[in-house]
Amino acid sequence: PIRDIRASMGAGFLYALCGEMRTMPGLPTTPAGTKIDIDKKGKVVGLF
Repeated sequence: PIRDIRASMGAGFLYALCGEMRTMPGLPTTPAGTKIDIDKKGKVVGLF
C-alpha cells in the first residue's frame, strides 16, 4: 500500500512511498569538491 506521496520540487514530479521504503537526502547545489584546493606549499585545503 502507498503510505505517502511526496513532491520533488526541483525535479518537478511526485513520487509514492510504499511499505518501508526510505529516501536519500538530496545533493547540495554546489558540490563540496569545488572548495578543495592545494595551497602554494602543496597542502590540501578545504577538504574538512
